Amino acid sequence: MSHWHTDYLSHPLYQPVQTFAKLLALSDWPDQQAYDQLLTLARPLAALPAGLRFCSDLQTASYYETHIADTGEVPTRSENWHDWFNALAWLAWPRSKAALNARHVRAIGRGEIKRGPRRDAATLLDECGVVVACAEPALGQALDDMQWQTLFVDERHAWGRQISVHALGHALFETGLAPHLGWCGKALLMAVEPDFFALPEPVQREQLDSRLATLLADDDWLASPRQLWPLPLLGIPGWWPDNTEPSFYQNTDYFRPSRRAKSSSDTL
Repeated sequence: MSHWHTDYLSHPLYQPVQTFAKLLALSDWPDQQAYDQLLTLARPLAALPAGLRFCSDLQTASYYETHIADTGEVPTRSENWHDWFNALAWLAWPRSKAALNARHVRAIGRGEIKRGPRRDAATLLDECGVVVACAEPALGQALDDMQWQTLFVDERHAWGRQISVHALGHALFETGLAPHLGWCGKALLMAVEPDFFALPEPVQREQLDSRLATLLADDDWLASPRQLWPLPLLGIPGWWPDNTEPSFYQNTDYFRPSRRAKSSSDTL
């Protein structure tokens, strides 16, 4: 088990959860009292579900998603990075997390106990998703076409001005503790107006969270995991020191020119 620390918070991946992770000055893993205190401090800052509670080491009799929907209790394992980041994701993206949970519950109600394409897509977004806010259609097309030279080198100046990445997936937060070549997120493109990028980060995230939750309420939207695009996270300007050199992007094992090549690193 890795020791408790907050060194990771300086990386841009964690910008959506930074405020919440810093609400408690923890010197060790949070216990139940700490999780309760975290929620109390977070409520004035986020539109959290009224009954939300992170329950340490809770064993449920029903399905995970159904239990959360019925009780508001999120089973949270002690001394577990994955579940710590899941809690932070609930605080940073409360509407979207609730909408993802509701989507799973609706699918279970239809008899989809085993995950089909829609539940797989929701799970992939929940675990590995990043919302890519984009005000320039050509940049969104470059992402869709996996034109990494265009996106990361030729249009490098556009990052933070016309395009930005906002991490949602708690598995990404976990793997971000030890970034490695092959590290990818699953990107959901969301069109925004140019003035979006002048807004403070919490306002940007709140807008994206509200829009994403509305989209997730339609079960015909995001019907397949293939609608989420691979994004090599170490290529994002400012996310990895080596990417200041254009030669970094010549590694075609990482910056793949096609979606046909698949490996386990796609979801890490």
